[in-house]
This record gives sequence, structure tokens and C-alpha cells, in this order.
Amino acid sequence: MIKNILVAAAFGAVALGAHAAPDLVSNGGFDSTYTDGSYVYNGVPASVVANYGGTVPTQAGIVAGWDGTFVSIASNSGPWGNPSGLAHFAPSQGDFVAGVQSDATLSQTLDLAAGTYRLTWVDANRGNDQTYAVSFNGGTVSYLDSADFGTTGGTGWKTEQLLFTTTGGSGLLTFAGGTIWGESDSTSFIDNVHLSAVPEPTSLMLMAMGTLGLLAWRRRAQV
Repeated sequence: MIKNILVAAAFGAVALGAHAAPDLVSNGGFDSTYTDGSYVYNGVPASVVANYGGTVPTQAGIVAGWDGTFVSIASNSGPWGNPSGLAHFAPSQGDFVAGVQSDATLSQTLDLAAGTYRLTWVDANRGNDQTYAVSFNGGTVSYLDSADFGTTGGTGWKTEQLLFTTTGGSGLLTFAGGTIWGESDSTSFIDNVHLSAVPEPTSLMLMAMGTLGLLAWRRRAQV
């Protein structure tokens, strides 16, 4: 009986820890106040500047919390293939998504304590295959799974995850495109970015023991 309670308490502690973990990324939904068109560049990627034949709409700082050469795209934007209309994505992504086009960058400065972190987001594709890398450069960083990602032409939204450890410090969380606009006009749509600390096993055990103590107290109180 006690063993079953311990197991249940441990699972409950894990669930509670995951639920209570605060989101460390600001504006992971890329909310924007831009209303003058269906898209605008925060800064134009180098290969787009070199190959684009017309005027590129640019307005730095249009997406709070984020920097780089990404493009802010209205989720009903026709020129970008109606990102919100792509299949396989149930939750609403709101009115805007971010676009990592060609060799664009999308970054946010974070100050993280030493520990293990879980980064999650969703991505989709504009039409041509696109690769991009995800990194955090604060402290000494070890990636527990792949830091390289990509989207295949015409595919819908899918969930991605990156686990990493850091010795702590201030650094950039960055999504960096890996293609060249002159070779292929490729874009990965990025949205719903979340980052949370992963509780250490010792912390989880303490939470489990606390839960067990509460269960025992309640049982005595009912006798």
C-alpha cells in the first residue's frame, strides 16, 4: 500500500512540477501591433537583400521581446501561403507567426540559471524545404538531443522540442535559417515558443515526499 502511494505521489509531483514551471520566453506567440500589411521584416536577411528585386517592408522592434532578421507574418497572410490554413495544427496560433526565411535569425536574450531546460515550439513550411538551427549561447551548453531542425515544402504544423543544459548566464536563444534566398526562397514558420526549467530528480523526490506526507496527514485526520 505504501509503495503504491509513493509511486502515485512521485507521478503527481512530476505532473505538478511540469505544470507549475514558469515560461521563461517572452511573447512566444509573436504578438504584434503591426497592421499596415500582411507581413513586415524586423530586419532583412542578407541573402534576401542581395536577391530581392523590390522594396522590402521593414520595421525593427515590431515584435516585442524578439530581435534578428525574421519576418512577422499575419496568420491570414495570403502572400505567405496562409500559414494558419496549413493542416495538422489544432491550437490557434493567434494573429501572427514568425518566419525564418533563408538565412534569417530570430533571437531573444535570456538570463538562465544553471540547469536543464526544455524548449518547445511548432513549425510549418511555406513551400520549399528549409533547415534551421536552434541554440542558446549562455554559459557552457550541452544539447541533450538534436539542435538542427527543418521543414519540408508544403507540410503543416508540427511540434518540436530541444532539451539542453547550461552552466548559466545571459545569452541568445536563436533560431537561425540555413538556406540562401538566391538558391531557394524557403521559409520556416515558427510559433508557440515555450521554455521551462526541468526539475532535478532531488527536487522531484522532495515534492513526492511532501505529497506523501500530506496524504498520510489526511488519512490520520479521517480516522
